[in-house]
Amino acid sequence: MRALRPLCCPITICYNKFMIKTIIFDIYDTIIQVERHANAEIVMEHLRAAGAEPDRDGFIKLWGEYYRRAELSDEFRTEAEIFYDRVAWLYGVCGCGGDPRIAYGATVERSRQRVAYPDAADALAAIRKRFRVVAGSNADNAPLTAHLSKCGIEMDALYTSEDFRIYKPKPEFYKAILDAEGISPEEAVFVGDSHLEDVETPTSLGIRSVWMRRDRPPKDYGQIFTADSLAELAEYLLNI
Repeated sequence: MRALRPLCCPITICYNKFMIKTIIFDIYDTIIQVERHANAEIVMEHLRAAGAEPDRDGFIKLWGEYYRRAELSDEFRTEAEIFYDRVAWLYGVCGCGGDPRIAYGATVERSRQRVAYPDAADALAAIRKRFRVVAGSNADNAPLTAHLSKCGIEMDALYTSEDFRIYKPKPEFYKAILDAEGISPEEAVFVGDSHLEDVETPTSLGIRSVWMRRDRPPKDYGQIFTADSLAELAEYLLNI
C-alpha cells in the first residue's frame, strides 16, 4: 500500500497558539499495544525446544541491538526481512540447527493479535476534529493497515518506513512526512513512546514532540508535553 497523500493543502488552524496543522503518531506502543519482549520470548522457547540454552538477558540484548543496527544501516530491508533475518541470525549465535522459519512464523502470529490501547479510537477521533492525524511508523504497510483496521483506528494518511525506504531516527524520514503533508516543522507535532525516535530527533528538526510516558519515570527529552494516555493527550491538544 502506498502512503496516502493529502488531496489539497491543509487548512491552517488559526485558533491554536502554535499554528499546528498535523499530528504525526508513532503507532506501536503508542496506539497499538506491544508486549515487551514477547517475540524474543517466543523465539527463546523454540530454541530451548531444539536443545539450545540461550541466556535470557543476553538474548534480549542481542535482539534489540540487531534491530537498531538494521534501522541505521544504509541498506534498506523491510521489517519482515529484518525480523526473519534476526531470528535466523540468533539461531546461528545460539548454535541451533533447527528451522528458524517456525519460530519466526510464531512471532508473526502473535503480532497479529495486538490490540489498541482502550482509549485510542475515541481519542484519535476527537483529535481529528481539529487537526490532521497521520501515522509516522517504522513498519511494513500490510500489518500496520491490518492492525489499525482491526482496532477501528482511522487516520488521514499513513507514512511508513516501507514507503520511504528509510527508518526513524534518520532525519530524512521526518522530512519526507513534512514534504508529503506540505507543512513546515513548526506546523507539526510528533507523538510517540521512544525518546530518541519520537522526541529527540523530531525536536532537533524543529518539530514539536509529545512523549507517551505511560508507566515510565518522568524525564525531560525536550518534549512540549508528557502524556500518560491518549485521552490525556487529546485533552491537551484540544486546549492548546
